Amino acid sequence: MKPRYLVIGSGGLLGSTFMRILGTEAEGLDLPGFDLLADPEGAASAVRARDAGTVINCAAMTDVDACEREPRKAFAIHVSAVALLAASSRRLVTFSTDQVFTGPYPGPLLEDEPVSPANAYASGKYLGERLALASPGSIVVRTSWLFGGGRGMPSFMSKRLDAGLPLKAVGDQTACLTYAPDLAGAVLSIIRDGASGLFHLANPGPLSPWDLAVELAGGDGDRVE
Repeated sequence: MKPRYLVIGSGGLLGSTFMRILGTEAEGLDLPGFDLLADPEGAASAVRARDAGTVINCAAMTDVDACEREPRKAFAIHVSAVALLAASSRRLVTFSTDQVFTGPYPGPLLEDEPVSPANAYASGKYLGERLALASPGSIVVRTSWLFGGGRGMPSFMSKRLDAGLPLKAVGDQTACLTYAPDLAGAVLSIIRDGASGLFHLANPGPLSPWDLAVELAGGDGDRVE
């Protein structure tokens, strides 16, 4: 039986969230058996064979510093792989980032705001957006700072604080912490409504990593470097 949804990167933070919500409606593909970088043709064949109604691409290289060190790898996963999935899918959903904008900005950003990618990670994500949107029916979602299921910035910070370990956090970068189940639910609503195109989806904010760290430390800024 063909799956209604095929989740790429099903073991990651967002991918595993979709898998939990969708249950038997979804099939997941992820490393090591499914490798968009090492075996793109095999990956494309696997996607075509499933012939899912909607492919949800959660695969990403989320370490922004690593993207700067390995731009070719980042390009392959954020651009080439998205093109491959768009060509192999009946309908593609893929995710981008608020880092396609370089601030500061006075308020929320609309989907038609001019972009200025901040780094190699964002540049690749933006190119991936263009490729996905060229495929009819595709959905591109820009979001920021995902967390949930014991993963993401809040969990990392809490574990260090609970263990009495030093915690460093910057205060000159702000974004919206976004709870993965909230994001997945909103995306599924868009899919089921039959909509397509570019969407900005994030929980209310913003705050900086410093703000979050101090809040998690009970307001004690001395515990954060």
